[in-house]
Amino acid sequence: MSAAAVAYAPVRERKLTDGDKLIRTITLEVQPMTREAFAPFGEIISERGPIEIDLDGGQAGFVAQTVEKRPLMFDFLGRHRRTEQVFSPLGGSKSIIAVAMPTEGESPDPNKMAAFLVDGSCAFKLHRGTWHTSAFPVKDSARFLVVDREGTLDEDYDLRDLKTSLGIMVEIRS
Repeated sequence: MSAAAVAYAPVRERKLTDGDKLIRTITLEVQPMTREAFAPFGEIISERGPIEIDLDGGQAGFVAQTVEKRPLMFDFLGRHRRTEQVFSPLGGSKSIIAVAMPTEGESPDPNKMAAFLVDGSCAFKLHRGTWHTSAFPVKDSARFLVVDREGTLDEDYDLRDLKTSLGIMVEIRS
């Protein structure tokens, strides 16, 4: 199966109302994070050797991040237009990450979203502009070491409300 076929698998939709506005719910099926399937969104880092990360000329920042378990649904996605990010699971933390292809426009393309199981055995890098959620832990929490450009959350973080901009909510089915 090609990377495109895996990453763009059909989604199940249902419609809800939010006041007077119709909201579609898109369901993403969790898939294994393979090199081929994840390639449109980023790169899996599991081999020895140097790792190149585009920080748009800035200093690298290292942050320890802990995310707590929450329902497998979201209505916001964020991206960094000028920098890549590396996420290294700590202690074998397993989680699910939802992503959408980088876009030139102001919103992600709901037809180019995917959800991947991060098995905790290797790090992964997101391409510049890849829309993403924070991780959804499989257990109570998941911990990561995150490498990105220092100050990127203040200077280069584009958050999009999917309900307002696209009329959608997304649920993840594992």
